[in-house]
Amino acid sequence: MRKISEKIWGGRTSGEVLAKRFKIFVLIGLLLVGISKLLYLAGITFPNLELVIPTLVVVGSFSLYCGGTKFWRRVTRYFGIIALVSVFLIDMAVWGIRPIYVFTWSGFIFCWLLGMHNKLSMFDKFKKLLWRTTLTAAIAIIVFDIYTGVFGWSLMHGTTLAVAFLAQIPFTLYHLCSLIFIPPLVGLGKLMVKVKVPVPVAVKIRAGVRASIR
Repeated sequence: MRKISEKIWGGRTSGEVLAKRFKIFVLIGLLLVGISKLLYLAGITFPNLELVIPTLVVVGSFSLYCGGTKFWRRVTRYFGIIALVSVFLIDMAVWGIRPIYVFTWSGFIFCWLLGMHNKLSMFDKFKKLLWRTTLTAAIAIIVFDIYTGVFGWSLMHGTTLAVAFLAQIPFTLYHLCSLIFIPPLVGLGKLMVKVKVPVPVAVKIRAGVRASIR
């Protein structure tokens, strides 16, 4: 069991360990996005309490090095698109093609790009990372809801922007409750970078020792 744990979680160098753990973090992010949709279909969560936007923003906010292979460079670069594939397939299988998808899917991509704009480091203090990612996720949720629930809904159903805006307010307030997922996601990221790094230490040599060396 220990050997299996070291193979999954450890590595020969600190850089190799970090790259491996960043890969695990990315894979967990991909899994959470798909799980969010499945939880909603199972009736456990509601549409506006979701893991999709928080996960896209948090994972997108960090500059992650997952190794030098072309495959992982592409996975980290296009994380948002890859993560949304599972949600897209579930939507298509359950509800089929709907015009509103033009807004929801482009809105999800915008949330991911907004997170990527942060370019944060997991080695920064937890409070700083939590503040930045929470603020970014809140902005992403508000913009997403205005884009999909106000403009998208009014265009698809012929209602006025004012009516769509007023109807959207309670849903957006509820949607902001999804920010509760930000702290555990950021905490998971911080846990991943707890890696022992060998540091050279300067040691004073006594005068007697120097004399004997000469």
